[in-house]
Amino acid sequence: PKETRAARVAEMTEISDFAKLLGCGCVALHIGFVPPDRSSVDYKDLVSATRDLLDHINGNGQNLHLETGQESADHLLEFIHDVARDNLFINFDPANMILYGSGEPIEALRKVGHLVRSVHCKDAKWAAPAQRGTGWGQEVALGDGDVGMETYLRTLLELGYTGPLTIEREIPQDPVRQKADIGKAVSLLNDLKAKILG
Repeated sequence: PKETRAARVAEMTEISDFAKLLGCGCVALHIGFVPPDRSSVDYKDLVSATRDLLDHINGNGQNLHLETGQESADHLLEFIHDVARDNLFINFDPANMILYGSGEPIEALRKVGHLVRSVHCKDAKWAAPAQRGTGWGQEVALGDGDVGMETYLRTLLELGYTGPLTIEREIPQDPVRQKADIGKAVSLLNDLKAKILG
């Protein structure tokens, strides 16, 4: 958001500097909601701030991974094109596409796959049909939602993705269930990997 943009950029440069001390070659974030009008002042200001951040990150020998969710795949690609920096990539979160109602995750993955450098394994159910695009979906345990984890993993493989499969399950108010769901996710991913890779 423009009201907090300068402070957030300053914080992110500090994170990048700290990550460099740790030997990390990338940092990641949600950029926020990218304004839909590419000719608006707010959009152009966000592009400029992102370029400045990427130049700092590049000076640290790092890439930046934008997490998917708030924008459609097409608008995210437009934004990346307009930023025009070669150290900007994508952290693909299929559940966020459903939660925000921004697009079918597998279709979106196929569109942006050439830029995907990290992924989340997270699942969700769509909001009611009348609320899609405006209502919030529901995060659920991996395998219980609408992503289609086997198709997701097969698509990643087809696209040549060989990086980590990072499990994300955000229910801090219920740590016992959160831990159980993460354990279930590990088992599911191991089973699917064995099935897919033979």
